[in-house]
Amino acid sequence: MLGLFDPIKEPASEALKTPDRHYDIGAISRRTFMIGGAAAGLGLATFSATHARHELEITHRTFPIRNLPDAFQNFRIVQLSDIHLVEYTEPWFLESIIQRINALNPELVLLTGDFVSRGPRVQSVAWKAAGVCAEILEGLKAPQRYGILGNHDVAVGPEKVIQPLEAHGTPMLVDNYIPIERGKDHFWLSGACDPGTSTCYLDLAIPPMPDAPVLFMCHEPDFVDTVVQHPRFPNIDLMLSGHTHGGQVRLPMVGPLILPPMGKKYVEGLFHFDQMQLYVSRGVGTVGLPFRLNCPPEVTVITLVRDERYQKPIAVPQTATNKHPIIHHRTKRKSVSP
Repeated sequence: MLGLFDPIKEPASEALKTPDRHYDIGAISRRTFMIGGAAAGLGLATFSATHARHELEITHRTFPIRNLPDAFQNFRIVQLSDIHLVEYTEPWFLESIIQRINALNPELVLLTGDFVSRGPRVQSVAWKAAGVCAEILEGLKAPQRYGILGNHDVAVGPEKVIQPLEAHGTPMLVDNYIPIERGKDHFWLSGACDPGTSTCYLDLAIPPMPDAPVLFMCHEPDFVDTVVQHPRFPNIDLMLSGHTHGGQVRLPMVGPLILPPMGKKYVEGLFHFDQMQLYVSRGVGTVGLPFRLNCPPEVTVITLVRDERYQKPIAVPQTATNKHPIIHHRTKRKSVSP
């Protein structure tokens, strides 16, 4: 707006005497403010969509775990959540994330839901995206990886997401648990179905009398308020969730702007519930709009260490893995929010 403030050619005294030289400074200021605000908003939106949305942050967290077996001391896990391919995560961005994860040399990768998005385009787009996502995830070099469903995955059809993922080497846990074994040692990895769209059966998802630590995956973090009331809650050592995207857009003095149902209370980071720790990842994708601001996408590196405050109890034999089948007809469809 430099032209609005060019110096007046004649002396100031003459200009003040001439009525047609009167300038409405208030009007200029308002107009300049509106133009500047619009330009700043456009620039901020462009930055949020093109740069900030792709500025991946690698977060390192160490979790003390009760009675952690010797083979899992300093065991490294990577959590990857909320991919949302292809709306709005591009395949090239996910491929670059896989390269970053491989460079971290994790022994286990855990995928905590929302591989695809429901909308804004038709469901067939999400079905195709699930196949592309599964193929890209096959590039993970960790010895093991497991996933759970998110609310968007269930909304577009759980079988359409599970089938390609498992065909490309990503087993899915849906109200189920398995042992992660290293030699004679193990811990239990469990996964809930998506509580935002389905009925979760924690009696099937959590080992009843575990003889080793339990890591529990559940997409929606606010479901923890239900988990802590369950009789098997004392069995869980670490719960991993996503879903919130950390709010996606965070403003100073305001905080997160976009929080979904079942993701409004525990937004991001670490929370403690008696013996259990909850970690909520910001994930790597976006929904609604392809924007992130002050809320970078996140891949979490989890290192397990023994919590020396706890002594080993007498082991209770756990000889069988819960092989509860995935039952799609009991999935209740609900409206899906980001």
